Amino acid sequence: MEEDLTKPFLVGFDVLKIPVIENGVPTWEEKFPLSKIEELKSRVGMNKFSSQMMLTPVDTNKGRFDIEKLNFYDAPLIVEEQNHFLNFSINGNKIVSCSCWWDPSYGSKNGDGSVISVVFIDEIGRYYLHDIKYLYHKDVPKEQIKSATEQCQQVGKFLLNNHIPSIYVESNGIGKFLPEFLRAELQKMSIKVNVIEKISKVSKSLRILDSFDVIISAGYLFVNEKVKQTPFMAEFCDWGVNSKSHDDGLDSVAGALSAPSIKLPTSIFDSFKTYNNFKGKIFKVKSDFDLGF
Repeated sequence: MEEDLTKPFLVGFDVLKIPVIENGVPTWEEKFPLSKIEELKSRVGMNKFSSQMMLTPVDTNKGRFDIEKLNFYDAPLIVEEQNHFLNFSINGNKIVSCSCWWDPSYGSKNGDGSVISVVFIDEIGRYYLHDIKYLYHKDVPKEQIKSATEQCQQVGKFLLNNHIPSIYVESNGIGKFLPEFLRAELQKMSIKVNVIEKISKVSKSLRILDSFDVIISAGYLFVNEKVKQTPFMAEFCDWGVNSKSHDDGLDSVAGALSAPSIKLPTSIFDSFKTYNNFKGKIFKVKSDFDLGF
């Protein structure tokens, strides 16, 4: 007997669905009390929670991000030095680590863009998308597209301006050759930053969805006001799993969000393994002490 493919799957069968919570009441309170359910929701994101815990089908293509859930701030990264110890903060919140991701590209004007971004993480786990730079994107005339060496020089300035100790370089495709170019340029610029090669094995759409969904659902993604001046915001609003809109900035930030964060230096002597990274920089130095004279 041939299967009738025009009928819905399991048509005629009874289906038992027991969501983890119904009408505000936990179904299995001993295992999943309300506090556990809320923690789970914030940890896995609404898409996975709805499909796996509420047994509600989710169309990920319609799961576009809500800009209203972003937290915007207009504040610099403050570096304070006291007795040779360093403290980093944004908006008065102590910053303990960061993650910088470069998704490189070079060549076709209509191909992927080349984007570097940095995310800082504070002591309670909030993420700050502090800076993003499009080394080139779809609107840049082909004759203005930077060479690999020029891109590495721009990356060096980005690292220096944001006090970044390490950078992940996506080494798929052209990225396979760029880490060595970048190390050479950083050496010329007297910038000692650890260059880490990363191969992405997860599809771009899945990485973007998984990286952003959880953090946005928890209300833990903060975005610097200057990011609004880049193509990132348009990508954020237009994105969908199966959409054909450009997502180069989203992909770079997703890489930064999903990669292991790098602890920031606590001493000016081991800061980025070189004092040169701080030469010419302005520090806010604590001096609220009494010499007793």
